Amino acid sequence: MNGFPFEIVHLGDETLTQFTSNNKIFSKYSHLLITGSSLSASQGSEWDEIIISVFKYFVKLEKPILGICHGHQMIAKALAGNGVCRRTDIPEFGWKKIQIEDNYLFKGISNPVFLESHYDEVYNLPEEFNIIAANSNCAVQAFQHKYLPIWGVQFHPEMQFENGNKMVQEHLNNNPQDNKFYKNELKNKTQINQNFKIFKNFINSIEQ
Repeated sequence: MNGFPFEIVHLGDETLTQFTSNNKIFSKYSHLLITGSSLSASQGSEWDEIIISVFKYFVKLEKPILGICHGHQMIAKALAGNGVCRRTDIPEFGWKKIQIEDNYLFKGISNPVFLESHYDEVYNLPEEFNIIAANSNCAVQAFQHKYLPIWGVQFHPEMQFENGNKMVQEHLNNNPQDNKFYKNELKNKTQINQNFKIFKNFINSIEQ
């Protein structure tokens, strides 16, 4: 990730089992990135407890945290309770224009188009959150906690053109009823080259 060393831990990995008895095994990490998932944050799952436990450990150490899609929703739930995540009336699939606010996470990014793929959304956040991105379908496309180095983004900045199209097409093939929600607001695929700056900015946020 931008030349920054990282380690991937999946749900069900032995590392998470070890964390429940010795959470200091994660003390060596400088950042936490919680990615997307097929799980539903609004409906809950058997993994919610361990996800929130890991998240709160990093919060306690005041280390930077970024959540993407399901990770974004789980962060909101962990900090503000179940009442801030719900099933959306209009799911989003495809490349969508997002209106962003001036925030360090979006440094170097302008007029972005991001890949969307979600049924759940964050809403009704308390005052300790700043909403830093939105669009016409989802009022909380991204947030930052006012007092902690914590961000969440509903969209998928990690997705480039080919793998993003593949992910959405596979979903629509398996769920043809969602074709009516598909939109492509991407005029030129070079528009998304800037999206990876989010990760560079997140990594460098520790210096802010």
